[in-house]
Amino acid sequence: MTNPVYLIYDGECPICNHAAKVMKVRQSAGELEIISARIEHPLVQEAKQQGYDLDKGIVVKYEGKSYYGKDAMHFLAMIGSPVGGFNKINIFLFKSKTLAAVFYPIFKFIRRCLLITLGVPKIMPDNSQPIFKSIFGEAWNEMPPALKKHYANRPYTDDVVPLDGVMDIKFSKLTRIIAPLFRIFGALAPYEGENIPTVVYSKSEPGSDNYILERHFNFPDKNFIFRSNLVPLGGSKVIEIMKSGLGWYCDISYQNGKVILAHKGYRLRLFGILIPIPLGLILGKAYAEEEAIDDDNFRMEMSITHPWFGQTYLYKGRFKVK
Repeated sequence: MTNPVYLIYDGECPICNHAAKVMKVRQSAGELEIISARIEHPLVQEAKQQGYDLDKGIVVKYEGKSYYGKDAMHFLAMIGSPVGGFNKINIFLFKSKTLAAVFYPIFKFIRRCLLITLGVPKIMPDNSQPIFKSIFGEAWNEMPPALKKHYANRPYTDDVVPLDGVMDIKFSKLTRIIAPLFRIFGALAPYEGENIPTVVYSKSEPGSDNYILERHFNFPDKNFIFRSNLVPLGGSKVIEIMKSGLGWYCDISYQNGKVILAHKGYRLRLFGILIPIPLGLILGKAYAEEEAIDDDNFRMEMSITHPWFGQTYLYKGRFKVK
């Protein structure tokens, strides 16, 4: 006996509603069960508690595993039955992960415009748990108090967690040449220094599930503010977006006593679409880690290393969670 395929979608979106009702999966995969994300249902609540924003993407659950957004559409295309025009188009557009990454944001944008026109409210998420609890998964329970406090912000709230510390910022010769561009594009701190007094405000916003880092650097002769948004992409994937739309795509995890941000590439966010860009050819790959010192303090380090030129950027410090 095959397991059912559960599809959680927006039942108030006319396009989504029609698509869900005509979508077919192969008989060998199981029976498709569609669930509106706007009703009280155990799987809807489970998806929200897992950190999935059902206003931004569909969720498919099959054999105990969940797929979200473009990954959900790709999964449906892989098990889809080529019966009917809609299903054939869906398989063509989303069977390729590359095409799925291009077309899914376009459909999301069309849906958002349609719902605004119709006056349909957003699907409200579960904001009772920290943004990063679902991202770290079971490892959250193993994390020390300092790191849990650091990542305590809840989505869709006005939570603010201040961090007080000092930082060292070091450039390579190559980076010094292009550092003025950091200020123009709002990417990284554009100045060097040691023991720079720094206050970081970890913020949430009522209108999003983004984790915002607002860094206030107090250099001896100037002050500088660097702000970025960490946007959850499902699972352990996040992207740190700068004000110019440039983003660092990474995988975040807690392992061996450290929070690790592993490099997955650079992206440019344009009209909601994340476009891969070869910035690594100039800067290299980024890596970041955080480690608790005691219950209130932690250290952090972020570096960028080029395969030819070595380390091009170093950014490290110690912080106390207030």
